[in-house]
Amino acid sequence: MEVYLSENAFIGLVVSTIEVYRRECFGILLGHRETDRIETDRIMVDFVVPYQSARRKFQEVHVDLHRSQRVEESVRATSRWELVGDYHSHPMYGDKKATVKLSGVDLKDFREDGISIIVAINDGHRTQRWGYVKGGLISGSINGYALRVAAYHKEGDAVVRVPLVCPYAAGFMAKTKGPTPVEVRQN
Repeated sequence: MEVYLSENAFIGLVVSTIEVYRRECFGILLGHRETDRIETDRIMVDFVVPYQSARRKFQEVHVDLHRSQRVEESVRATSRWELVGDYHSHPMYGDKKATVKLSGVDLKDFREDGISIIVAINDGHRTQRWGYVKGGLISGSINGYALRVAAYHKEGDAVVRVPLVCPYAAGFMAKTKGPTPVEVRQN
């Protein structure tokens, strides 16, 4: 499994994360699924839709279930895109650096049928070009913020990190590096 981010999706992730920095953001991922000749599954993320009504806190975000269902039904009724997952940010909290590691709540609420993208955002002290990081991540900086982005997928009872490819931000280098999935144990 691989996850591809389009230019629109990448910009949406970055902007919605930076907009509410110091608080978490949340939204859904719209796109489609593909399988190639050698049976490699790909999820193409074409757009992100941030939830405006999410109740944001420093280390958590709450979404009203009824509003979320309305959004998902609206997407199905009005769009050719399918809901392929969700995303949220992990912002720096005081001196505690944000990471793309899934929290216990993230694991508990993980969707069975899609992906989840985590965007870690920290204060940045230097400029860093966008590029691929070992383990299938992308990382870079913009306007004084350091960001790291990871994608996760559920396989059976395990949640695994899957390679994230974003040609707009970092090119196609990940295809030659061949990052391997990292399993995250669920308690």
